[in-house]
Amino acid sequence: MNALSVRSGARVMAEAKLNLLLHVRAREPGGHHQIDTLFQRVALADAVTVRLDVRGRSLDSGEALLGPLESNLAWRAALAFASVARWPEHFAIELEKHIPIGGGLGGGSADAAAVLRALNALAPRPLGAESLDVIASGLGADVPYLTSELALALGSGRGERLLALEPLASRGVLLLVPPFGVSSAAAFSWYAATRGRGARARPPFLLPLPLSWKTVTGYAVNDLEEPVFAKHNELAVLRRAMETRGAHIARMTGSGSTIFGVFDRPEALDAARADLDPERLGARVIHTHTVERVAPVEFL
Repeated sequence: MNALSVRSGARVMAEAKLNLLLHVRAREPGGHHQIDTLFQRVALADAVTVRLDVRGRSLDSGEALLGPLESNLAWRAALAFASVARWPEHFAIELEKHIPIGGGLGGGSADAAAVLRALNALAPRPLGAESLDVIASGLGADVPYLTSELALALGSGRGERLLALEPLASRGVLLLVPPFGVSSAAAFSWYAATRGRGARARPPFLLPLPLSWKTVTGYAVNDLEEPVFAKHNELAVLRRAMETRGAHIARMTGSGSTIFGVFDRPEALDAARADLDPERLGARVIHTHTVERVAPVEFL
């Protein structure tokens, strides 16, 4: 028997992600859009604990309101893993939420990925990388990246095809989080409607490697910003607020609604943080930083 099979559980810090750039490509026959995106993890994380020394199956999210159990990505990840691996019969998942829900930071996907990583580390017969990737891809476009141990990666297809990149040096980040989210489906439909009015096809996407923060700054464009800002002008105001306070990258992550700012000097971040008034902006201000390594699975 594998030594890991006697472990009673594991804990994973499910780190949020930023899309440092997001280019929307062709629309597939099924309606999904292909994208090119640069994924970057940040230290802001949910704490996900998986316990095996229990009877039955359960998920506890504390006071966080996550909707129906059957639609929760962490729950679905555990069920999918158990179906493929035929193990475990019993488990308990505990979620301690810190990543804002519905803000484009990948919180639900990060939780699902953390469950997959924890269960695979605990399994007496771990799944291979290909099997784990198939499960992750079935749960959502961001889940394969967040299941990987890549701090920085170029994603293509729907985001599930990954090119590993050397991590960039850690930088301070401020997040402006409005009290509403933007669904990916809505954002892409708004984008498609805009593209339907005579827009030209995009040229092939090329990103020069190796990357530096200077290079990323020059390429940091999110194609979803224009259609989303047209519906939610307050997000454009938040991005301008971040830009005018010294962020060398100020963008919306994913389909929104979170606006992030990357700062190359701690003193600039501190000044911006002191000047950004949550009440006046109508958005939470969260301080975090990019990471160079993915948080490991910790056994209980």
